[in-house]
Amino acid sequence: MRYPKGSVQLNESRDLPLLRQILRSEFVTHSQLFEFMRLNHYERSRKSFDWRLRRLVGRDLITRQIHPAWTADSVYSIAANAALLLQGAGEYCLVGPGRFNGKEVERSVLHAIGLNEIHLSLLRAGLLLRWTGCLEVRSQNELTSFGFAKDYDAVVTVRTEAGDQRFALEYERSPKPMRYYRNVASLLNREAHVDHLLYLVCNYDLLQFVAGFFGNSQRQVYFGLVKDWHDQLLDMPVSCSSAACCLRFRDALDTPATQIGLAAIPG
Repeated sequence: MRYPKGSVQLNESRDLPLLRQILRSEFVTHSQLFEFMRLNHYERSRKSFDWRLRRLVGRDLITRQIHPAWTADSVYSIAANAALLLQGAGEYCLVGPGRFNGKEVERSVLHAIGLNEIHLSLLRAGLLLRWTGCLEVRSQNELTSFGFAKDYDAVVTVRTEAGDQRFALEYERSPKPMRYYRNVASLLNREAHVDHLLYLVCNYDLLQFVAGFFGNSQRQVYFGLVKDWHDQLLDMPVSCSSAACCLRFRDALDTPATQIGLAAIPG
C-alpha cells in the first residue's frame, strides 16, 4: 500500500508507545526516553530507537527543546498535532496551547526530568506496578466526579512484602508560597482515594518548611529527600506529619496509621 508523499505511517507497537511516553512525561531527555522504552519492553536497540526518534522529530510530531545549559542531552516534548492524535486514540491529554512555552518552561523541564528519574528508579528495581502521571490525574480531577483531592505529580502503586501499596507523590524542587501548602493541607482532609502522600524534596531545610504545614492533616503525609530515595527507594527514611518519628517509607506504607509511632527506625 502506498501513502501520500510527506505522510507518516505510525507503528502501533513502537511509534505510538514512544509518543505516549513523551506526552506523559511532558519533558524527557533522550537517554531517559530510551530507558523508558527499554524497561517497558518496546525497544532494545539504541540504533533503532535513535532512527525512530529522528524520524518523528522530522515529521513534527515531537519537539526538540533548546539544549538547557545544565545538560548536553536533548530534551523532547510532544508536538501539538501528535497530542491531538493521541487524544483521539483515547490518551489522557489535557494539554493547554501554551503549556510548553513561556518563561516557566525551564522550571517545568527541570521538574519533569527529576520526576522521570523517580519513575525510572522504580522501573529499574522492578517495584513499580502502576504509575498514574500528572496528566491522567488532572484529567480524572477535571472531567469526572471521582477525582483526587489535588493534582498530584503522580499516584504510584508499588509491590511490597505486605502486598500492593498505593500513594500520592509530590516532587518539590523549590518552595511555593505558604498559602499554597495551607490549601493543600486543607484539601487532603477531603482525600478519599489515597491514604498516603509522599513529598520528595531536594534538601533538609525545604523538608522542614513543607512539613510544618501538615501537622493536623487527616491523611498520612511523609517527607523525604530525593537523594535518599535514589539511594534506598522504599527503604528510605521519612518523617511523618502526625508523629515525631522517623521511619522507613516501606514500613509507613505497610503499617496502619494508628501504629505509625511504633514503626520508627531504631536509633
